[in-house]
Amino acid sequence: MPPSPPMATTERRRRCGQRQRRDKHKRGSSMKVAGAGDGAAAVMTTVEDVPDHLLEVILLRLDSSVSLLRAAAACTRWRRVVADAGFLRSFRSLHGARHVVGRYHTVDPCFGSPPSAGGSSVVFVPSSPLVIGVDSRFFSLDFLPDYDDGASWSWELVDSRGGLLLFSKKRKSTSRWAAMADARGFSFPDLVVCEPLTRRYQGIASPVCFRRHPCLGVFLLDGDAADADDTGSGGIGMSNFRVVAALHDRTWQHDRAVPLACVFTSGSDGGWRVLQSAAASAVDLPERFDFINFAGRAGGCLYWGIDGEDGAMLVLDEATMRFSIDMFPETIRASYDKWTFRVIDGGDDGDALRVVRVMRNDLKVFAQLAGSGEWVVERLVSLPEATRELPGRRETYFRQEAKIVAANAAYVLLTPQEKKRWLFSVELETGKVERRHERNRYAGAAYSYELPWPPALLACADYGGGRRRRR
Repeated sequence: MPPSPPMATTERRRRCGQRQRRDKHKRGSSMKVAGAGDGAAAVMTTVEDVPDHLLEVILLRLDSSVSLLRAAAACTRWRRVVADAGFLRSFRSLHGARHVVGRYHTVDPCFGSPPSAGGSSVVFVPSSPLVIGVDSRFFSLDFLPDYDDGASWSWELVDSRGGLLLFSKKRKSTSRWAAMADARGFSFPDLVVCEPLTRRYQGIASPVCFRRHPCLGVFLLDGDAADADDTGSGGIGMSNFRVVAALHDRTWQHDRAVPLACVFTSGSDGGWRVLQSAAASAVDLPERFDFINFAGRAGGCLYWGIDGEDGAMLVLDEATMRFSIDMFPETIRASYDKWTFRVIDGGDDGDALRVVRVMRNDLKVFAQLAGSGEWVVERLVSLPEATRELPGRRETYFRQEAKIVAANAAYVLLTPQEKKRWLFSVELETGKVERRHERNRYAGAAYSYELPWPPALLACADYGGGRRRRR
């Protein structure tokens, strides 16, 4: 066989050298590399080599409790770090524990609002892009108990606080009188408190001695401070909550009545108790309780407007559980009709007080200046003009005064009387008016829902060597 040409031999040697260098580089990247100085061997580091105290610093930079929950789901070790009480205190002090992920909207069929896919009268609408796409079963209410008598009763959402929801027993009836009777609280209802994310609930039977007392409203409160844990939880959870019921007591005087506060406390030693000090206060109410309309909640107080009482308003302080009578300026009150008057929180300043009014089809937002007590017009929106370009609007709308369907610190939901199904909302921060938002589909009160704090985590207490198991 003739010998290979010299150039062919040189090319083969060059290619062989290249292969050898590539193989050596691959072997070197996976082998131990000699350390500098003492010749000690070191391996490539990973996130598992980051010590706990540095991992805490990294996780504290997350922007919200939503991101924190996602990080805790990464592995057992991260879950253990996040579940530590000291870490939760630090995270809460930096970012706060409040994170509203959406609102539960009640569906009022009188406005033609469509029920949810399962026929429920409560619909969850996410408010954050972080929540959109999350399995809707996390916010489902299909775990609530049913009544033994089938379809004659249902649960009505009446309040929310933190990660808890409060429901009251409501009669299912097509009778107009029965619907009005339930809406006006002719009897003290049975209640249920639940936590959708953990699918836990607790039924609360109404006190027998007060079942015939007209109920002005039931509300969730934080639990007793003594029962709060050391994570800075804010004192609200399935094991630590309170429910206050405001009652209209006509047994004290024949021609007048007084308000009465009844408080339920969770726990094995809890239950209902009547606050006699609140009942003994010198606060007179009309004998007809249907003259009293719930106006809203703001600054740690509950407000009811009293018709025909020269601008008097019933106020219940959540901290002291004492009733009082307050007076708003005449320029604000005009009337306490529930369709034109609402009390709301002051947005970012949770302690501020604001009043939303519809006056001659102008939406006015009054704010009370801190310290001075002076009231100013914070925003003014002419509803006929602001809605002129909205789809479906007609010139016949707003010949009568528009109605407030729901109101909170973020927006007001309204409808013209001429077309109750034509719902639109006004953003209170910007004054923007629009109809296409998902919340505009559901006429009724909307209750904000926050992620529970501290987050419900399954953490491994004996993390260490051995094989890690993810859950």
